[in-house]
Amino acid sequence: MKILIEDLRVNTIIGVNPNERTNKQEVSIDLEIWTDLQEGVKSYRISDTIDYKVIKKEIISYVENSSFNLLETLAYKICKVVLQDNRIKKVRVRVNKPGALSYAKNVAVEISMMRKNSLAKAYIGIGSNIEPEVNVRRSLMLLKEKFKVTKISTVYLTKAIPPNQPDYYNCVVEIKTNYDPFHVKYILRKIEDKLGRVRNENKYSPRTIDLDLLMYGNLIINSEDLVLPDPEITQRPFISIPLYELNEDLVIPGVNKAIKEIVKDVKGDEMKPLNAYTEELKRELFGI
Repeated sequence: MKILIEDLRVNTIIGVNPNERTNKQEVSIDLEIWTDLQEGVKSYRISDTIDYKVIKKEIISYVENSSFNLLETLAYKICKVVLQDNRIKKVRVRVNKPGALSYAKNVAVEISMMRKNSLAKAYIGIGSNIEPEVNVRRSLMLLKEKFKVTKISTVYLTKAIPPNQPDYYNCVVEIKTNYDPFHVKYILRKIEDKLGRVRNENKYSPRTIDLDLLMYGNLIINSEDLVLPDPEITQRPFISIPLYELNEDLVIPGVNKAIKEIVKDVKGDEMKPLNAYTEELKRELFGI
C-alpha cells in the first residue's frame, strides 16, 4: 500500500547564489510512501498506521530549520527523515523549485530510497554519578552484548539535579535492534540492576547508572510502563545536544520538531565535554 502527499509547500534556504543564502524560498514537495497499512485497515486505529499529519509536521520542521545548497541534498535528507519510521519500507521524494530557471516553469529532483532492513534505530540516554567513569563504561559493554551499538555521543560532565550531590557523566548512544521497545526497556532495567541501581521514592537520588530509552524509530507511546519519545528531550541539554551530535537530521515524533530546532533554544554552557574519556570508549566499542 502507498501513501501520497502532494504539493507540500515549505520555505527554506536553498541554492548557492548569495541572495539564495539569505532569503528563504518556497519549495514544493511530493512524497510517495510504501508501507503495510493492513493493521490500520482492520483496527481503525491511527496508532496502527502511518500518520501522514505527523510526517507533514516533521518535514516542515526539518526543512524550515535547515539550509541546502542543492535540491538533490534536500530530497535525500527528506527521504532520511521519512525512513526514520522503521515501518516505512520505501519512499520517493520529489522536490520542486518553481522559477529556478528562466524560461522554465519548474526544476525538480526526484530520489527514491528503500529501507535496507527492518531494524529500528533507537537512542538510549546514559547517566551516572556514582563511580561514573567505571559504570558508564560497564553499561556500554553490557549494551553491546544485547544490541548493535552504532554511535556514541561525547560524554559530558553535568551538574546534578538537585545540585547537592556529585556531578553526572551523561551521554547518548544510538543502537539498532529488532526487539520491540518494551523489551528494550526490560533489558535496560536488567542492566541497571546488574550495575547496582537502587530505586527509591526520590527520583533524583544518586545512582550507579541510569539507562533511559529516549526514542525508538518514529514511535509514539503513552502507556503506564513506557512513554516515547522521552519528554525530557526538549528540556534537558544533556539529552538534546548529544542527540543532535549523533544525528543532526533527527526529528522528534509527537513533538514533531527537528532536533535542529530544539537545540536552538537550549543552553549547554554548564556541560563539560570529557573528550579523552569519550575517545577511550569509542576505541573499546568500535576499535577506532
